[in-house]
Amino acid sequence: MKWLDDLQLWLIPIIIYLLNIVSNRWTRLKVYGQENIHQVREGTPVLFAFWHGKLWIPAYYFKGRGYLVLSSLSRDGEYMTRVLKRYGYRVVRGSSSRGGGRALLKLVKLLKKGAATFITPDGPTGPIYKVKPGIVYLQEKCNGVIIPIGVAIDRKKTFNSWDRLVFPLPGTRAVLVFGEPLRLPQSKTIEERCWLLEEEINRVQAQAENYLTNS
Repeated sequence: MKWLDDLQLWLIPIIIYLLNIVSNRWTRLKVYGQENIHQVREGTPVLFAFWHGKLWIPAYYFKGRGYLVLSSLSRDGEYMTRVLKRYGYRVVRGSSSRGGGRALLKLVKLLKKGAATFITPDGPTGPIYKVKPGIVYLQEKCNGVIIPIGVAIDRKKTFNSWDRLVFPLPGTRAVLVFGEPLRLPQSKTIEERCWLLEEEINRVQAQAENYLTNS
């Protein structure tokens, strides 16, 4: 029924939005590597990259900055779009299977003006922890830098979704780590650059886990 469909489209994003606010406020977050952001020359496009399942904390952390986000044209993408717009993100719709080419071109144009975006390079449907070529294309075309991000949470609920989404439990500790700015060498093939970025995100993710264990 259409009224039920419309109700879900209105209600579910509000629930996710409120839950994201509350859960992030109860999380004791430590941030490392912010000096790596300051290394980037002013006006240079920045692409923050982290795995899809780690989205919960960065979505809140980056709020209110007008960052760009690529969101799929799926039903889940619609929910996410409505949540992110409440946080002040500028959302470009498209995915690797639907509207992806146009969406990437639009992102390139906006990034060339010095904007920043965050990308989950294994999204929107996986495979998990595998970099897809979209972010490599973006970095090359806008001549920007990629900053890999790692997110580690002590006490958490891990959902049985393709991305193994993690949700912080009340009062838990969490760590967010910014890696060093990365320019993927154009002398390498697309596949090689995907592999290099994959390695770097995993390295920063391991660093976040290490900080959490030893803090």
